[in-house]
Amino acid sequence: MSAGGGFPNWLRLETVVLRRDKDKAFPDEINAPIGACGFTSWGAFSFAEPPRVSHLFAQLPDFPKKELALAIVGTHRHLALFRVGTHSSPQGTAQEFFIYDASAIDDPFSLKPLPPCTLPHLDYTGRLPHRRHSGASAASTSSGGASAKRGLLAVKSMGLLCRGSEEQLEFVVAELQLFKPSISEVYADIFLLKSDRHGPGKWRSTRVPILCSDDPDDLWQLCLWQTDAVVPVGDRWLCWVDYYRGILFCNVFAERDPTVCFIRFPLQTFPDTHNRSIACSWLYRVVSVIDAGRALKFVDVARYDDIGYGALKPGTGFTITCHRRQQGVVEQGLHIFPQVDIDRPHIVHFIVTDFVYVMKKMWLVAIDISTRTVESCLQYTNGLDDVGTEGEYLTNVRSRLPMPFLHCEFSKYVHPER
Repeated sequence: MSAGGGFPNWLRLETVVLRRDKDKAFPDEINAPIGACGFTSWGAFSFAEPPRVSHLFAQLPDFPKKELALAIVGTHRHLALFRVGTHSSPQGTAQEFFIYDASAIDDPFSLKPLPPCTLPHLDYTGRLPHRRHSGASAASTSSGGASAKRGLLAVKSMGLLCRGSEEQLEFVVAELQLFKPSISEVYADIFLLKSDRHGPGKWRSTRVPILCSDDPDDLWQLCLWQTDAVVPVGDRWLCWVDYYRGILFCNVFAERDPTVCFIRFPLQTFPDTHNRSIACSWLYRVVSVIDAGRALKFVDVARYDDIGYGALKPGTGFTITCHRRQQGVVEQGLHIFPQVDIDRPHIVHFIVTDFVYVMKKMWLVAIDISTRTVESCLQYTNGLDDVGTEGEYLTNVRSRLPMPFLHCEFSKYVHPER
C-alpha cells in the first residue's frame, strides 16, 4: 500500500459504507489508498478534497448484506470508531466496536476490537442492578443467578475523543443518555471506556447531574432532549447536540465522574414538545469545531415557508445565519446539512436535493457566507440515472434517509513515508 502525498487536511466522509465484495469492483490502492484491516480484508478509504466526498469501501464476501450492518460511529484526529452489527445471532442483533488508527498504516491489523459493554443499564437509583462497582467482565447477575441483560449501545448517542501523541495516545468511547425522573430532575447516564497504556480499558458507568442555568425552561428543554450528533472538541470535551435545543458539554477525561453542563442555542424560540415532524431543524443546523478545537461555530438555516422537509415553495427563500459571523440570504434552491469548512470557516458546505423523484439527484454546494456567493456546485447523486449502476445503493439510501456527512481529519495523520 502506497500512501501518496497531498492528502486533504480534512474530509467530508460519507456515513453510508459501500460494499464492494467482488475483487473487480473493489477500488485499487490509487483510488482508495488507506486500508482498514482486522481479522480479514475489511475495507479501504478513498480521499477527496472538500467539497467532494470521501468514502469507505468494505469487502466482506462471507457476510450476506441483510445479516450485517456497518456504521461509522465517529472520528477524532487519526482514530475512527466503527460498529459492526450482525443479525444472525441466536440472541438477536449482536454488535461489536472497532477502533481504526489511520497513523498505523504499516500495521497489518489496524482495526482493533473493543471489549464488549456487558454492563446493564442503571436502575432508578443510578446504580448497576445487583452490583456496586463497574467493569467489563460478564454481565451482572441477581442472587438467583439470572443474567441482567444489557441493551445495545445507541450509536447515535456515542462519541470518540482522543488526545496525546501517537506513542502516548489516550482515547475515550462514551455513550450518554438522559435520565428524566421528573420535570424538575434530569441526569446524564454515561457509559464510557477509557484506554490506558496497555490498550482499551474497562467499561464503567455513572449517573451525574446536569449543570444548567436557573431558568426553569432549561430543565424542560432537557426533558425533551434527543441527541442528533456527538462532536469532539479539543482534548477534553465530547459534546452531545440536540439541534432543537443546545449542547451538552462533558469532560470525558475527568479523573473521577465527568461533569456535564447544558448551554442553549442562541435561538428566539424553542419547541415545547417532542414532536419533530414539522421543523426538521436537524436538517438545517450544524455545530462545527474551528480554530484548532478552541471554538465552536453554529450555523442555522431558517426557511421562510415553514415546511420541514420538502421542496421550497416558489417565491420564498431562507436565511443562513452563522452566529458570531455575518448573515446572508440565498433565494434559490434548498440547502440542507450545513458543514463548516475547517480550513476556511467563512465557507459552508451544503447538500442540495431536487425532491422530485424517489431516487433523488443531489449536489454539493459551497457558499461563501462573507460575500453571499456560491463558490462551487458539484453533482453527487444522479437520481434515476443511477439505477442499475454501482451508485444505485448510495442514491437509494440517501434518498430514503437524509443524513449529514461526517467530519473527519485522520487523512492528515497518515504518514506517506511508511
